Amino acid sequence: MNNISHPARNVAAALLILTNALTGCSAGEQAAPSSSLGNYDDASSTPSATLSSGGASVSSDSSESEASDCGAGECVDVVLTGDVLLHPPLWENAEQADGSYDFAPLLAGLKPLLPDEAIGVCNMETPLAPEGGPYRGYPSFTVPPDIAEALKETGYDACSTASNHTVDAGTEGVVRTLDTLEAAGLETTGSYRTASEAEEPLVLESNGVKVAIVVGTFSLNGLRADASWRVDMIDTDRMIAKAKAAREAGADVVLAGTHDGTEYVSTPSASQEQTFKALAASGEFDAVYGHHTHSVLPIEKHDGTWLVYGLGNSVARHATDLAVNREGLTVRFRFMKDDDGTWSTEAPAWTAHIMAREPDRWCALGTEEICTTTSEDSASLERTATTVNQLGADEDGARQDNYTP
Repeated sequence: MNNISHPARNVAAALLILTNALTGCSAGEQAAPSSSLGNYDDASSTPSATLSSGGASVSSDSSESEASDCGAGECVDVVLTGDVLLHPPLWENAEQADGSYDFAPLLAGLKPLLPDEAIGVCNMETPLAPEGGPYRGYPSFTVPPDIAEALKETGYDACSTASNHTVDAGTEGVVRTLDTLEAAGLETTGSYRTASEAEEPLVLESNGVKVAIVVGTFSLNGLRADASWRVDMIDTDRMIAKAKAAREAGADVVLAGTHDGTEYVSTPSASQEQTFKALAASGEFDAVYGHHTHSVLPIEKHDGTWLVYGLGNSVARHATDLAVNREGLTVRFRFMKDDDGTWSTEAPAWTAHIMAREPDRWCALGTEEICTTTSEDSASLERTATTVNQLGADEDGARQDNYTP
């Protein structure tokens, strides 16, 4: 079990977790309204760009090392995945005879990539509903709370909760989501119950190494939180200050995660590039990663800092079924303590996946299993590799990881 250090998780919060009832939501997925935001997490309009499909050189080298290969306090593996975005078909397929929801089959393919010794971090895109519903899909989500237990059982340790959908169900939805995730044993950062919680960095520990996660979102889809501290927005100065606070709290490694970008494209937006490079230039972050676009984006080593611009979806089922919004990355970083006591970041290893159908499930590409069809799987893997490496990630050592179910 990984240890968690989070000073703001006090006795009152613990009592709140124990006493808060879990409830739920229902309704079909709605058609996308026109919006100046243009970022509503549903592909019901034509994508503004498509991924390149040129020839890709795909390396199948895998890391032979595990976190257990080095002594306590010497290294740690952190596994990052994209949006957990539950559209109605996903919970409809997961519904059981007793009215509960079993999301374990949806996530089962991920388990080998989330070993106990690694720190696994998800992005919980949407608010969780009360147990029993009602549930709502796009554009204003509240989804079955059963996903929390499934995420924990799959191997996750923590989830970021700052997204453009964080306040879809108001303050009550924010608090309920945090209570539900934490009751399942998952730590959180990105949205908060109290102002004091918002000031404290999330620090997780594995193999004697402390890792902090600092996050922010670009938007709340035109809604407003009831307090400025309720949801972390993308503010580089504040994120850097929080990283420094995490270091002062004992963090050996600090990661930044942003929820930003243009949906369904293959290149980072100007705002992403500006934010990522400003965070990297601060010297406070060991790596920077992103989600929100529902498509895979490049990995880049910029002035010595690894940037993962977009992990794509982890699980989702958009109304408009496009290959790009069915694809995603699982990225593993290893952080090593050097002889002089400083920390270095190994080149990341990435695993490509696609959402398979009938049944809906996370499915790794590049294995003997056929996720969709042989040709479609091959095209998705090629497209993913081309996108990942378009800024030279492979030349700097990033590699496709062998997937061993």
